[in-house]
Amino acid sequence: MQHQGRLFALFIALGLLSAELCGGVKSAVALECVPFARDVSGIALRGDAWRWWDEAAGRYERGTLPKVGSVAVFMKRGAMRHGHVAVVERVLDHRHVLVDHANWAPNSSRERGRVSRRVEVEDVSPYNDWTQVKVWNQQSRDFGTRTYPIYGFIYAPHAVHGTGDHASAWQPHRTAIVETAEAATMPVPDVSDGVVTDAIVAAPSAERGINYKGSDQS
Repeated sequence: MQHQGRLFALFIALGLLSAELCGGVKSAVALECVPFARDVSGIALRGDAWRWWDEAAGRYERGTLPKVGSVAVFMKRGAMRHGHVAVVERVLDHRHVLVDHANWAPNSSRERGRVSRRVEVEDVSPYNDWTQVKVWNQQSRDFGTRTYPIYGFIYAPHAVHGTGDHASAWQPHRTAIVETAEAATMPVPDVSDGVVTDAIVAAPSAERGINYKGSDQS
């Protein structure tokens, strides 16, 4: 009876996760970007990802500079009609960050609905204000040509400003729902700085000559 109860709770949790969209996938095992970002960052917002920017007004501090633990809010555009949200895991320098996010893949990809960790995001805006970014593509091993507009960053109370080792001051807020969904959708990758050990984990900038202290050597 206890085993059946745990299974029922798992199905309920996964059903709740699939109710909020960031990429339009409705699957009992697909982890969407919104519940992932909410549970990891501790920012208690709901609804489509692109709406988070306005929903945060008056509740959370917002800005144009990334901080560790903050959430980047992507605008809706084209096929990404629900927008997207990603949690900043590390600030590498004034143009590059690493993010953790869920459900970032083409609709036809087998990685759809999974969690990707330490994915590099590059600011390509003319004035370094993070209004336009590119996202590292692990398969092609480059940033490609597609540019994504973002509103900016929503700061959780524990968000940390700085680069490199300053990230150690922030620990992700992880709930049982996210941990359960991650276990159901993917194996937890074994990742160390600068080393990719899972195909869905994007290569960090260390492989391209950018160190973790914020110095761009590329």
